[in-house]
Amino acid sequence: MGYLACVEKLWDVDVHAASERDVCELIEQCTAQVDATVDRSQLVSSLAVAGAFSDVSMDYVTPRVQVLADKWITDLCSILNLNNLGSCEFNLICTDRVHPYFSEPSTKSQYKLMHSDAQPGLLMGEPKWKKRSQCVGAFMWALSRLDASVMSESVVFVLPVTLALVDDYEYRMQGLRASCLFVRNAEFARRSGTGSVLLSSIRACLVYRSDAPQPHKLLHTAFTAFVVVADAIQVDVQEWWALCDALVVNYGYVSDKIKELRVVSEQISIVCERLGVCVTRYLRAFIGIVTHVLESGICVAELQHVAAEQVTALAKACPQRVCVYVPSVVAALARAWDSADNSSGADKLRDEIHRALASLRETDADAVSRAVRSLQTARPGHFDTW
Repeated sequence: MGYLACVEKLWDVDVHAASERDVCELIEQCTAQVDATVDRSQLVSSLAVAGAFSDVSMDYVTPRVQVLADKWITDLCSILNLNNLGSCEFNLICTDRVHPYFSEPSTKSQYKLMHSDAQPGLLMGEPKWKKRSQCVGAFMWALSRLDASVMSESVVFVLPVTLALVDDYEYRMQGLRASCLFVRNAEFARRSGTGSVLLSSIRACLVYRSDAPQPHKLLHTAFTAFVVVADAIQVDVQEWWALCDALVVNYGYVSDKIKELRVVSEQISIVCERLGVCVTRYLRAFIGIVTHVLESGICVAELQHVAAEQVTALAKACPQRVCVYVPSVVAALARAWDSADNSSGADKLRDEIHRALASLRETDADAVSRAVRSLQTARPGHFDTW
């Protein structure tokens, strides 16, 4: 079996049914038979197949498969004299290995029932690309290696596939990652309006999904993608307020889930950096989130440390209003201080609490002093370092 036949055999493998051993054997055969005399376009096309088994974001790519695929990629890049992909190579990969599957959705017949007024026709079935996961892996690998400076020359291939992935529940993680890769050319994404199109799709993903395999990772990836794209295209304050709305809504769903609660909490300092004093609009809600985390019995020291960091961020962003919440915030910090007695990471948490108190003192030193004195009176010797 020649090199190209071996490549096509690997491409046609049902990756979800084949064993790791079978896949590895085929990759090793392809690597051993790499032929420098093959036409350059066919070598580039085979590079996409190798890349499809190198992207670890795909569930069928195991560490062993990735190692073998990377060796194959190294050999091909050496022959092709490639470091990054140019628009010609990327467009060829999409034309051969990606576009044919995304351009033709599967359909199934709709039959007319007896005594029904419904007209016979076609219903949309599962998209063709979902039956060939390798095309998604090839796309993700190629996009990650596409020279960002030539993104404008490949946008007709990148944008439709990225939007399809973002809108799909099963492949949303890949779509969100692709969105971040796309806006590496921030100027093009901003001037062409394509970044705004992506942001609209990403905004719909800022919702907690309990049925996702790893809900906290999906939520974190969605928030990260929103921030990356929003920063790249330099959105106005309304878009950041939309992110704040999403944080408040998601908090209602994840208030008793440690991993997801951490994801939501970490975003507060991010919006503080972007909004500054304008975050005052959501200050009450954000204070409620951080005090809940600091006081909650389900929260571990690591999560409480994150919450204490958000106190510092809020105090720096809108010092004129944070002072109103000093009594409740100091009380919450005291609860976290108490819970650190018998937990791992206690020293790190207490250092962060000291930093949070210092930031609060910069907003209203008298209010902080009064709150601390009340604690020291109630529990002598316990808060002496405050």
